[in-house]
Amino acid sequence: MTGYYRTFVKNCSIVGAPLTDLTRLDTPWELTDECEAAFRHLKHALMHYEVLKLPDPDKSFIVTTDASQYGIGAVLAQEEGPKLRPVEYMSKKMSSQKLAKSTYEKELYAVYKALTHWRHYLLGRFFILGIDHQTLRWMRTQSVLSDALKCSIEVIEQYDFDPQYLKGEYNKVVDALSRRPDFSGVLITEFDLTDNVTQSLVEAYREDQFMSEIIRRLQAKDKKTSAEFELVNGLLFLEKAGNKRLCVPNSESLRSLFFGECQDATGQFGYKKTAANLLHRFWWPTMMRDAQLYMETCQVCQRDKPRTQAPLGLLKPLPIPERPGESVHGLHGYSGHQQEWDATHLHRHG
Repeated sequence: MTGYYRTFVKNCSIVGAPLTDLTRLDTPWELTDECEAAFRHLKHALMHYEVLKLPDPDKSFIVTTDASQYGIGAVLAQEEGPKLRPVEYMSKKMSSQKLAKSTYEKELYAVYKALTHWRHYLLGRFFILGIDHQTLRWMRTQSVLSDALKCSIEVIEQYDFDPQYLKGEYNKVVDALSRRPDFSGVLITEFDLTDNVTQSLVEAYREDQFMSEIIRRLQAKDKKTSAEFELVNGLLFLEKAGNKRLCVPNSESLRSLFFGECQDATGQFGYKKTAANLLHRFWWPTMMRDAQLYMETCQVCQRDKPRTQAPLGLLKPLPIPERPGESVHGLHGYSGHQQEWDATHLHRHG
Protein backbone atom coordinates (compact mmCIF):
# COMPACT_ATOMS: atom_id res chain seq x y z
CA MET A 1 0.00 0.00 0.00
CA THR A 2 2.86 2.37 0.81
CA GLY A 3 4.61 1.34 -2.39
CA TYR A 4 1.50 2.19 -4.40
CA TYR A 5 1.44 5.76 -3.03
CA ARG A 6 5.20 6.22 -2.78
CA THR A 7 5.04 9.01 -5.38
CA PHE A 8 3.39 11.29 -2.83
CA VAL A 9 5.80 10.48 0.04
CA LYS A 10 8.88 12.66 0.05
CA ASN A 11 12.11 10.63 0.03
CA CYS A 12 10.10 7.41 0.36
CA SER A 13 12.98 5.12 -0.62
CA ILE A 14 15.31 6.77 1.90
CA VAL A 15 12.75 6.73 4.72
CA GLY A 16 11.79 3.10 4.06
CA ALA A 17 15.37 1.85 3.56
CA PRO A 18 15.59 0.13 6.99
CA LEU A 19 12.40 -1.81 6.21
CA THR A 20 13.56 -2.66 2.69
CA ASP A 21 16.81 -4.09 4.06
CA LEU A 22 14.83 -6.57 6.16
CA THR A 23 13.48 -8.23 2.99
CA ARG A 24 16.95 -9.35 1.90
CA LEU A 25 17.84 -12.99 2.38
CA ASP A 26 21.26 -12.19 3.85
CA THR A 27 19.83 -9.79 6.47
CA PRO A 28 18.70 -11.21 9.84
CA TRP A 29 15.18 -10.26 10.88
CA GLU A 30 15.55 -7.69 13.64
CA LEU A 31 13.01 -4.90 14.10
CA THR A 32 15.27 -2.13 15.40
CA ASP A 33 14.29 1.34 16.62
CA GLU A 34 15.28 2.67 13.21
CA CYS A 35 12.83 0.28 11.54
CA GLU A 36 10.07 1.27 13.97
CA ALA A 37 10.68 4.95 13.24
CA ALA A 38 10.52 4.32 9.48
CA PHE A 39 7.27 2.38 9.87
CA ARG A 40 5.66 5.15 11.95
CA HIS A 41 6.79 7.80 9.45
CA LEU A 42 5.26 5.95 6.49
CA LYS A 43 2.08 5.19 8.41
CA HIS A 44 1.70 8.87 9.32
CA ALA A 45 2.25 9.89 5.69
CA LEU A 46 -0.49 7.54 4.44
CA MET A 47 -3.06 9.00 6.84
CA HIS A 48 -2.27 12.71 6.46
CA TYR A 49 -1.97 15.36 3.79
CA GLU A 50 1.36 14.10 2.55
CA VAL A 51 -0.63 11.39 0.73
CA LEU A 52 -4.29 12.26 1.29
CA LYS A 53 -5.79 15.29 -0.44
CA LEU A 54 -8.87 17.47 -0.05
CA PRO A 55 -11.57 16.67 -2.64
CA ASP A 56 -11.62 18.89 -5.72
CA PRO A 57 -15.22 19.49 -6.89
CA ASP A 58 -14.00 20.15 -10.45
CA LYS A 59 -12.45 16.68 -10.80
CA SER A 60 -14.24 13.34 -11.13
CA PHE A 61 -14.00 10.73 -8.39
CA ILE A 62 -12.72 7.18 -8.69
CA VAL A 63 -14.02 4.60 -6.22
CA THR A 64 -12.30 1.20 -5.92
CA THR A 65 -13.69 -1.61 -3.77
CA ASP A 66 -12.77 -5.11 -2.66
CA ALA A 67 -14.12 -7.81 -0.32
CA SER A 68 -12.39 -10.67 1.48
CA GLN A 69 -13.31 -13.45 3.90
CA TYR A 70 -12.86 -10.94 6.72
CA GLY A 71 -14.06 -7.53 5.59
CA ILE A 72 -14.43 -4.94 2.85
CA GLY A 73 -12.17 -2.10 1.76
CA ALA A 74 -12.66 0.95 -0.46
CA VAL A 75 -10.75 4.05 -1.55
CA LEU A 76 -12.12 7.35 -2.78
CA ALA A 77 -9.55 8.99 -5.05
CA GLN A 78 -9.03 11.66 -7.69
CA GLU A 79 -6.51 11.97 -10.48
CA GLU A 80 -3.37 13.98 -9.85
CA GLY A 81 -1.01 13.75 -12.76
CA PRO A 82 -0.51 10.15 -13.88
CA LYS A 83 -1.43 8.75 -10.45
CA LEU A 84 -4.57 8.48 -8.37
CA ARG A 85 -4.34 10.38 -5.12
CA PRO A 86 -6.59 9.15 -2.28
CA VAL A 87 -9.16 11.38 -0.63
CA GLU A 88 -10.37 8.90 1.98
CA TYR A 89 -10.06 5.22 2.92
CA MET A 90 -12.81 2.94 4.18
CA SER A 91 -12.51 -0.45 5.88
CA LYS A 92 -15.26 -2.47 7.52
CA LYS A 93 -15.53 -5.92 9.04
CA MET A 94 -17.79 -8.39 7.25
CA SER A 95 -20.71 -9.67 9.32
CA SER A 96 -21.04 -13.42 9.88
CA GLN A 97 -24.21 -13.48 7.76
CA LYS A 98 -22.37 -11.93 4.82
CA LEU A 99 -19.44 -14.35 5.12
CA ALA A 100 -21.73 -17.24 4.18
CA LYS A 101 -22.69 -15.51 0.92
CA SER A 102 -21.10 -16.04 -2.48
CA THR A 103 -18.10 -14.03 -3.68
CA TYR A 104 -20.36 -12.03 -6.00
CA GLU A 105 -22.68 -11.01 -3.15
CA LYS A 106 -19.77 -9.99 -0.93
CA GLU A 107 -18.23 -7.89 -3.68
CA LEU A 108 -21.61 -6.27 -4.35
CA TYR A 109 -21.95 -5.54 -0.63
CA ALA A 110 -18.58 -3.75 -0.74
CA VAL A 111 -19.82 -1.56 -3.60
CA TYR A 112 -23.07 -0.82 -1.74
CA LYS A 113 -21.28 0.22 1.48
CA ALA A 114 -18.73 2.37 -0.36
CA LEU A 115 -21.39 4.29 -2.31
CA THR A 116 -23.57 4.92 0.73
CA HIS A 117 -20.52 5.90 2.83
CA TRP A 118 -19.50 8.59 0.30
CA ARG A 119 -23.03 9.49 -0.71
CA HIS A 120 -22.39 13.22 -0.10
CA TYR A 121 -19.56 13.16 -2.65
CA LEU A 122 -20.98 10.80 -5.28
CA LEU A 123 -24.74 11.25 -5.52
CA GLY A 124 -25.75 13.40 -8.46
CA ARG A 125 -22.41 13.29 -10.30
CA PHE A 126 -20.65 10.86 -12.63
CA PHE A 127 -17.73 8.81 -11.30
CA ILE A 128 -15.72 5.68 -12.12
CA LEU A 129 -16.12 2.50 -10.08
CA GLY A 130 -13.10 0.16 -10.03
CA ILE A 131 -13.90 -3.50 -9.24
CA ASP A 132 -11.81 -6.69 -9.37
CA HIS A 133 -14.80 -9.01 -9.88
CA GLN A 134 -15.79 -9.30 -13.55
CA THR A 135 -19.48 -10.16 -13.07
CA LEU A 136 -20.15 -6.89 -11.22
CA ARG A 137 -19.90 -5.09 -14.54
CA TRP A 138 -23.40 -6.38 -15.35
CA MET A 139 -24.92 -5.97 -11.89
CA ARG A 140 -27.46 -3.42 -13.14
CA THR A 141 -28.69 -5.65 -15.99
CA GLN A 142 -29.51 -8.83 -14.06
CA SER A 143 -33.00 -10.12 -14.76
CA VAL A 144 -33.31 -12.44 -11.76
CA LEU A 145 -32.41 -11.15 -8.29
CA SER A 146 -32.98 -12.30 -4.74
CA ASP A 147 -34.79 -9.99 -2.32
CA ALA A 148 -31.53 -9.06 -0.59
CA LEU A 149 -29.82 -8.19 -3.88
CA LYS A 150 -32.83 -6.16 -5.03
CA CYS A 151 -32.47 -3.85 -2.02
CA SER A 152 -28.78 -3.26 -2.77
CA ILE A 153 -29.31 -2.77 -6.50
CA GLU A 154 -32.12 -0.25 -5.88
CA VAL A 155 -29.70 1.91 -3.89
CA ILE A 156 -26.83 1.44 -6.35
CA GLU A 157 -29.11 2.45 -9.26
CA GLN A 158 -29.35 5.94 -7.78
CA TYR A 159 -25.70 6.62 -8.69
CA ASP A 160 -24.25 7.47 -12.08
CA PHE A 161 -21.02 5.55 -12.61
CA ASP A 162 -19.02 3.53 -15.10
CA PRO A 163 -17.92 0.12 -13.71
CA GLN A 164 -14.39 -0.76 -14.83
CA TYR A 165 -12.69 -4.07 -14.15
CA LEU A 166 -9.28 -4.02 -12.44
CA LYS A 167 -7.04 -7.05 -12.17
CA GLY A 168 -6.26 -8.04 -8.60
CA GLU A 169 -2.60 -7.11 -9.02
CA TYR A 170 -3.65 -3.49 -9.69
CA ASN A 171 -6.09 -3.38 -6.79
CA LYS A 172 -3.50 -3.57 -4.00
CA VAL A 173 -4.69 -0.70 -1.83
CA VAL A 174 -8.27 -1.85 -1.22
CA ASP A 175 -7.01 -5.43 -1.08
CA ALA A 176 -4.88 -4.45 1.92
CA LEU A 177 -7.76 -2.53 3.51
CA SER A 178 -10.13 -5.52 3.28
CA ARG A 179 -7.75 -7.98 4.96
CA ARG A 180 -7.72 -8.70 8.68
CA PRO A 181 -4.95 -6.47 10.06
CA ASP A 182 -3.50 -8.94 12.55
CA PHE A 183 -3.62 -11.98 10.25
CA SER A 184 -2.88 -10.61 6.78
CA GLY A 185 0.73 -10.09 7.82
CA VAL A 186 1.32 -13.83 7.93
CA LEU A 187 1.41 -13.88 4.15
CA ILE A 188 4.15 -11.31 3.61
CA THR A 189 7.78 -12.18 3.04
CA GLU A 190 8.98 -10.96 6.40
CA PHE A 191 6.55 -13.20 8.39
CA ASP A 192 5.52 -10.21 10.47
CA LEU A 193 3.26 -12.22 12.80
CA THR A 194 1.41 -10.67 15.68
CA ASP A 195 2.10 -11.81 19.23
CA ASN A 196 -1.14 -13.83 19.39
CA VAL A 197 -0.41 -15.81 16.23
CA THR A 198 3.23 -16.32 17.21
CA GLN A 199 2.26 -17.59 20.64
CA SER A 200 -0.29 -19.97 19.09
CA LEU A 201 2.38 -21.37 16.78
CA VAL A 202 4.91 -21.87 19.59
CA GLU A 203 2.34 -23.67 21.75
CA ALA A 204 1.20 -25.86 18.85
CA TYR A 205 4.80 -26.92 18.16
CA ARG A 206 4.92 -28.58 21.58
CA GLU A 207 1.81 -30.65 20.82
CA ASP A 208 2.99 -31.71 17.35
CA GLN A 209 5.30 -34.71 17.69
CA PHE A 210 6.81 -34.27 14.23
CA MET A 211 7.64 -30.58 14.64
CA SER A 212 8.75 -30.95 18.27
CA GLU A 213 11.18 -33.68 17.22
CA ILE A 214 12.73 -31.34 14.62
CA ILE A 215 13.07 -28.61 17.24
CA ARG A 216 14.66 -31.09 19.65
CA ARG A 217 17.25 -32.06 17.03
CA LEU A 218 18.00 -28.41 16.28
CA GLN A 219 18.59 -27.75 19.96
CA ALA A 220 20.86 -30.81 20.06
CA LYS A 221 22.95 -29.28 17.21
CA ASP A 222 22.13 -32.05 14.72
CA LYS A 223 23.96 -31.09 11.51
CA LYS A 224 21.58 -32.81 9.09
CA THR A 225 18.55 -31.10 10.60
CA SER A 226 20.32 -27.74 10.85
CA ALA A 227 21.05 -27.88 7.12
CA GLU A 228 17.31 -27.71 6.32
CA PHE A 229 15.59 -26.17 9.35
CA GLU A 230 16.16 -23.06 11.44
CA LEU A 231 14.62 -21.87 14.72
CA VAL A 232 14.12 -18.10 14.96
CA ASN A 233 12.45 -16.57 18.03
CA GLY A 234 10.59 -19.81 18.70
CA LEU A 235 9.35 -20.18 15.11
CA LEU A 236 10.50 -23.08 12.93
CA PHE A 237 11.52 -22.43 9.32
CA LEU A 238 12.35 -24.75 6.43
CA GLU A 239 14.96 -23.33 4.06
CA LYS A 240 15.53 -24.81 0.61
CA ALA A 241 17.00 -23.25 -2.53
CA GLY A 242 17.26 -19.89 -0.78
CA ASN A 243 13.54 -19.84 0.04
CA LYS A 244 12.60 -19.73 3.73
CA ARG A 245 9.16 -21.11 4.64
CA LEU A 246 7.39 -21.07 7.97
CA CYS A 247 6.60 -24.54 9.34
CA VAL A 248 2.98 -24.75 10.47
CA PRO A 249 2.28 -27.33 13.22
CA ASN A 250 -0.60 -29.79 13.26
CA SER A 251 -3.26 -27.33 14.44
CA GLU A 252 -6.60 -27.23 12.63
CA SER A 253 -7.29 -23.61 13.57
CA LEU A 254 -3.88 -22.33 12.41
CA ARG A 255 -3.85 -24.27 9.15
CA SER A 256 -7.42 -23.21 8.40
CA LEU A 257 -6.36 -19.61 9.02
CA PHE A 258 -3.55 -19.84 6.46
CA PHE A 259 -5.76 -21.71 3.98
CA GLY A 260 -8.44 -19.04 4.28
CA GLU A 261 -5.97 -16.18 3.76
CA CYS A 262 -4.29 -17.80 0.74
CA GLN A 263 -7.55 -18.91 -0.84
CA ASP A 264 -9.06 -15.48 -0.39
CA ALA A 265 -6.03 -13.76 -1.81
CA THR A 266 -6.20 -15.68 -5.07
CA GLY A 267 -9.90 -16.50 -5.32
CA GLN A 268 -11.73 -19.83 -5.40
CA PHE A 269 -9.33 -21.67 -7.74
CA GLY A 270 -9.22 -25.18 -6.27
CA TYR A 271 -6.88 -26.97 -3.91
CA LYS A 272 -3.85 -27.15 -6.22
CA LYS A 273 -3.53 -23.38 -6.68
CA THR A 274 -4.35 -22.75 -3.02
CA ALA A 275 -1.62 -25.20 -1.97
CA ALA A 276 0.79 -23.67 -4.50
CA ASN A 277 0.11 -20.24 -3.00
CA LEU A 278 0.82 -21.62 0.47
CA LEU A 279 4.02 -23.34 -0.66
CA HIS A 280 5.64 -19.98 -1.34
CA ARG A 281 5.69 -19.11 2.38
CA PHE A 282 4.58 -22.13 4.47
CA TRP A 283 5.26 -25.83 4.83
CA TRP A 284 3.95 -28.94 6.58
CA PRO A 285 4.09 -32.61 5.51
CA THR A 286 0.45 -33.15 4.44
CA MET A 287 -0.19 -29.78 2.80
CA MET A 288 -1.62 -31.06 -0.53
CA ARG A 289 -3.95 -33.54 1.14
CA ASP A 290 -5.15 -30.95 3.66
CA ALA A 291 -5.70 -28.41 0.87
CA GLN A 292 -7.94 -30.86 -1.00
CA LEU A 293 -9.91 -31.64 2.17
CA TYR A 294 -10.29 -27.90 2.90
CA MET A 295 -11.71 -27.27 -0.58
CA GLU A 296 -14.13 -30.19 -0.24
CA THR A 297 -15.48 -28.85 3.06
CA CYS A 298 -15.63 -25.17 2.01
CA GLN A 299 -19.26 -24.24 1.41
CA VAL A 300 -18.37 -21.32 -0.87
CA CYS A 301 -16.08 -23.50 -3.00
CA GLN A 302 -18.69 -26.22 -3.40
CA ARG A 303 -21.47 -23.75 -4.14
CA ASP A 304 -19.50 -21.72 -6.69
CA LYS A 305 -17.46 -24.55 -8.22
CA PRO A 306 -18.08 -24.64 -11.99
CA ARG A 307 -19.28 -27.86 -13.63
CA THR A 308 -16.95 -28.91 -16.45
CA GLN A 309 -19.15 -31.83 -17.57
CA ALA A 310 -21.84 -31.17 -20.16
CA PRO A 311 -25.47 -31.75 -19.05
CA LEU A 312 -26.45 -35.37 -19.44
CA GLY A 313 -29.90 -34.54 -20.78
CA LEU A 314 -33.12 -36.51 -20.43
CA LEU A 315 -33.27 -40.28 -20.05
CA LYS A 316 -33.72 -42.15 -23.33
CA PRO A 317 -35.56 -45.46 -22.80
CA LEU A 318 -34.80 -48.39 -25.08
CA PRO A 319 -37.41 -49.38 -27.67
CA ILE A 320 -39.95 -51.97 -26.51
CA PRO A 321 -39.09 -55.39 -28.05
CA GLU A 322 -41.78 -56.96 -30.25
CA ARG A 323 -40.98 -60.60 -29.29
CA PRO A 324 -39.53 -62.33 -26.18
CA GLY A 325 -35.76 -62.59 -26.22
CA GLU A 326 -35.30 -59.92 -28.89
CA SER A 327 -33.45 -57.58 -26.49
CA VAL A 328 -30.74 -58.84 -24.12
CA HIS A 329 -29.23 -56.67 -21.31
CA GLY A 330 -26.71 -57.11 -18.54
CA LEU A 331 -24.20 -59.18 -20.54
CA HIS A 332 -21.18 -57.23 -19.27
CA GLY A 333 -17.80 -58.48 -20.46
CA TYR A 334 -19.17 -60.43 -23.44
CA SER A 335 -17.85 -59.83 -26.93
CA GLY A 336 -20.13 -58.54 -29.67
CA HIS A 337 -20.32 -61.99 -31.39
CA GLN A 338 -21.10 -63.70 -28.09
CA GLN A 339 -23.97 -61.27 -27.35
CA GLU A 340 -25.37 -61.75 -30.88
CA TRP A 341 -25.19 -65.53 -30.48
CA ASP A 342 -26.92 -65.40 -27.08
CA ALA A 343 -29.73 -63.21 -28.45
CA THR A 344 -30.29 -65.61 -31.39
CA HIS A 345 -30.16 -68.62 -29.09
CA LEU A 346 -32.71 -67.12 -26.71
CA HIS A 347 -35.00 -66.20 -29.61
CA ARG A 348 -34.92 -69.73 -31.01
CA HIS A 349 -35.47 -71.53 -27.73
CA GLY A 350 -38.06 -69.30 -26.18
